[in-house]
Amino acid sequence: MDGVACSPGETKLVAAPLGGVRLVQATHFRRRRRLASKKAHDWRVRRRLLAFEGRRERNRVRQRLHLVSRRLIQVAEEHEAAIVLEDLRIPRLAGYSRRTNRRRNMWPCHEIHRQIEYKAALAGVPIIKVNPAWTSKTCPVCGARRRDRVGTVFVCLACDWEMDRQINAGMNILKTALASNEALARAVRFRPGALRRDVVSPLYALSALPMGARDEPSGVESNLLSTPNRERRGSAEPKRLFNSRKRPNSLEPELRRTVPR
Repeated sequence: MDGVACSPGETKLVAAPLGGVRLVQATHFRRRRRLASKKAHDWRVRRRLLAFEGRRERNRVRQRLHLVSRRLIQVAEEHEAAIVLEDLRIPRLAGYSRRTNRRRNMWPCHEIHRQIEYKAALAGVPIIKVNPAWTSKTCPVCGARRRDRVGTVFVCLACDWEMDRQINAGMNILKTALASNEALARAVRFRPGALRRDVVSPLYALSALPMGARDEPSGVESNLLSTPNRERRGSAEPKRLFNSRKRPNSLEPELRRTVPR
């Protein structure tokens, strides 16, 4: 998630990493497709396996979103800041390719907003929701609006303002929130022109947070495979998994007596 962090003395572009949500969704999609092709002859087993994969994907995505929303609320509490969100009411998208429609409909925007809202209510962090209409096609410097299709980079035809479309939308959302809240406008001074050549910096280091789920959806961690048992378990002796010695056959004496030579 891209956005703008604004304070009385500083304004900077920030990004909130989501911890590999796209990678988890793409991996489980490939696994569901492979299971559907392998179990095409048995619809009962196919339905049960696909339902299990769907639940596992939702749990893994929800865990990562909990880490993101918790860290975002912690940053807001440390700086005594408010969080401005766009009031998204997106219907089910269609009209694009199958891959694009799948990726857009799988994006958990409502879930991350729900987690941020209820955690902010528990922590006492104010939440301001803004209508996101025309935010990615409006220039935050001069206010000119483009009617044509905008790519990944927004370029204003009136003042030559150029910025990433997502960050440009975040600036316009912040301007709308400042215009609608008089107390917030008195506390924050926002100048979009000063961010023309600013660099997007991460809001927090997600790698430092304890991950509740594995990075890969299946398999054993590679470092565990390369680490000896004695180093992983301390000074204790490794447990024997099998006996390499050949056990004597207790029936051999009986067979020697009964079988003629």
